[in-house]
Amino acid sequence: MSAETAYCYHCGKHHPIEEMRQVVTKGGKRWRCIKSIEATKKPTSERDAFGNTVTSINRSLNQNRMKAQIKE
Repeated sequence: MSAETAYCYHCGKHHPIEEMRQVVTKGGKRWRCIKSIEATKKPTSERDAFGNTVTSINRSLNQNRMKAQIKE
C-alpha cells in the first residue's frame, strides 16, 4: 500500500489517511477508520450488525487463503 493509506486495525482494510484517525489503545496508538468510530455511536443492534459483517468478511478471506494454500 502507498504511504497515503493506513491499515484500520478494527475493520482490517486500508483506507486513505483522510478517512482515518489515530486512537490510543493498550498497545499504543493505532489507526482506525472514521466509519468504524462512527459505528460505535449507533444502537447496539446496528453495532452488532456491523461487527457481524466484518466478521463474515474476515472469515471468507481466511477461508479463501486456506483454500489457496491447499492448492499449492
